[in-house]
Amino acid sequence: MRGLRDIVEPKGGTVDNRREEIARRRRVQGLSQEALAALLNVARTTVARWESGEVVPLPWVRPRLAEALGLSLVDLDAVFDPAALQEVVVATPVAEEPPGPATLDDDVLWRILMDEGDELERKQFLRLVLATGAVSALSTVEAAASPRSVLDPRSVKSYASIAAVQRDLYWSLDAPAMLDVTLGHLRLGTQLLNASARDDHLTRTMSAAVAHTALLAARVSLFDLGQPRLAERCFAVAESIAADARDPWLAAVVAGHHAFVPGFAGDLTAAQRHLDLSMVHLRYRPSGLVESWLGCVSAELHARNGSAVEARNLTGRAEQALARSTEAPGWFDFYDASRLAGFAGNAELLAGKPATAATWLGRALDELDDKATKQRTVLLLDLAAAHRTLDADQGAAYADEALTLLETEPYSAAIDRLGDVMSRFDGTPHGTRLAERARTLQPA
Repeated sequence: MRGLRDIVEPKGGTVDNRREEIARRRRVQGLSQEALAALLNVARTTVARWESGEVVPLPWVRPRLAEALGLSLVDLDAVFDPAALQEVVVATPVAEEPPGPATLDDDVLWRILMDEGDELERKQFLRLVLATGAVSALSTVEAAASPRSVLDPRSVKSYASIAAVQRDLYWSLDAPAMLDVTLGHLRLGTQLLNASARDDHLTRTMSAAVAHTALLAARVSLFDLGQPRLAERCFAVAESIAADARDPWLAAVVAGHHAFVPGFAGDLTAAQRHLDLSMVHLRYRPSGLVESWLGCVSAELHARNGSAVEARNLTGRAEQALARSTEAPGWFDFYDASRLAGFAGNAELLAGKPATAATWLGRALDELDDKATKQRTVLLLDLAAAHRTLDADQGAAYADEALTLLETEPYSAAIDRLGDVMSRFDGTPHGTRLAERARTLQPA
């Protein structure tokens, strides 16, 4: 997991120096990490992660932490300043990123963000964003007439409404366009937060909307377009801003999604840290539905990384959690019983149980919402793989249906499965034809 030190160097010293001050103050008070953790009712590893800059204390922990360290809350917040973090995360490029197509002229970028650019300019903009893998591509233009006052209730309501519309559009808008609009909205949201005075209620509402936008941008980047570096940046923004929203469900879902980045890269240990953080957030507001989803996320990542037996156990526990409670926020619309069946089927498939996998996957496909075309493509490919040894003709039919969907709506998470599916059909009457169709697909 990337620490704050990898993301931001705020004014007044490096993150390393400022975190060292926290450790120094702890020692001045005669406290070990274990003792401070006991005072605050947190794990010792949590204190260590604060001091290393890996995570920031949740807002409602900070007053007690400040008191324990003999600091004022203002001084403590100067160290863990989410507004400063937001500003630098969006504005600071990553040094190691490969050079993209130079930069866009400011006037051109402004026209694009204001939806006035022509198609060539918009394609050039998207190439720049994807090439740099950084939200910083949006930071080359100054905001017009940025407010310098308390957040306005009407503006907050409007911003949140647009964020909600964008979440709905995810199911129908093509991925490049979705990334375009969400990154622009994210830039606007962080500017509004950074340029405004603090108001507890409105700040929480606005922070939640901006965090949702960052999460959506991260999901599109990772699952639709296969851009993990850009997704990592967006997840970092979402996590830092979600802290101000004081919404345990939102914080849990952001951290749970973040686990996919290291998990897809084969780092199960780092992925588990994100999942553990998600469960910590859920302690503040339990939800069987969210807990079930987290179990399925963990199952998929274990299955991908060779722990098929553990993956099957995790989906079993996820099924139990789903039965306990379905309470969850209205925006949590990407997980239900059909998604659980899909996760379970994938885990069985990777465990070498094609018949059981086909049963789960068939149930998932039957129960899937009509709007979930992307998930349908994934399920069809898993069904094709499962049926290869059960009924090759039926498996090929599933593969053909998935390829037809991918031709009109490329989806990186599904395209990642193509290699495995095509290899399973090698040497069969369907193998050459399916491989030829798959070769015509371009990466999202």
